[in-house]
Amino acid sequence: MHIILTGATGSVGGPVLRECLSSPAITRLSILSRRSFMLPLVGDARKANIIIHEKYDEYPPEVTDQLKGAEGCVWAQGISQAEVAKDEYIRITYDYPLAAAKAFSTLSDTGKFNFVYVSGEGADPTEQTYTFFGKIKGRAETALRALPSTPPHTPLRVFNVRPGFVDPTRPGGISKRVVAVAVAPLMRTLIPGLVSPADVLAKVLVELATGDGEPLAPGTGVEDEGRTLRCVGVRRLGGLSR
Repeated sequence: MHIILTGATGSVGGPVLRECLSSPAITRLSILSRRSFMLPLVGDARKANIIIHEKYDEYPPEVTDQLKGAEGCVWAQGISQAEVAKDEYIRITYDYPLAAAKAFSTLSDTGKFNFVYVSGEGADPTEQTYTFFGKIKGRAETALRALPSTPPHTPLRVFNVRPGFVDPTRPGGISKRVVAVAVAPLMRTLIPGLVSPADVLAKVLVELATGDGEPLAPGTGVEDEGRTLRCVGVRRLGGLSR
């Protein structure tokens, strides 16, 4: 199966990349990135192709031609709202995934496409929350779910996944190491239900991208007719007890 990945160098996308390279279900991996980088030494790197792409709201033929035949995407690109201005945060969090989902819906040869959007706990599709992050993530979730999902359009099978605190497996950089050493143990002890171990999250995201696209079965952490998976649901599907 041919899968697309964005955000491959980030705290969520990095573990997803490793999972994709190791997954026998994935025979081809297209990585959209603003820069080239070294692939991790796991799995089969021969099936991966890094496509340098800078304008994530545009998908010209020279890009889509390389993505032809893809049947799924893990959209792990993102940024903290504290790192950019509000208009830039909206572009990255809302505009980019919407543009991608629309463009990717034309790629599949099988007539279906799984689009897995990495949202976050606190996302509010009603936009009633006081947090800017929650409003924009919720807005993106709503817009993605509103895209055509039945013929004559290529059916888009959208999953909105809301991780909590992403517990890194391989923290890089000083700030991430501080989080891993100082914050992560407290989160694991005090509120484990809001912690998403990076490797567990990656496994669930890849399974959704490579799956049949059918709604998730009812259960703890599953909402919106099986199309939204909250942190507790990620933990449950990943085999964690709580």
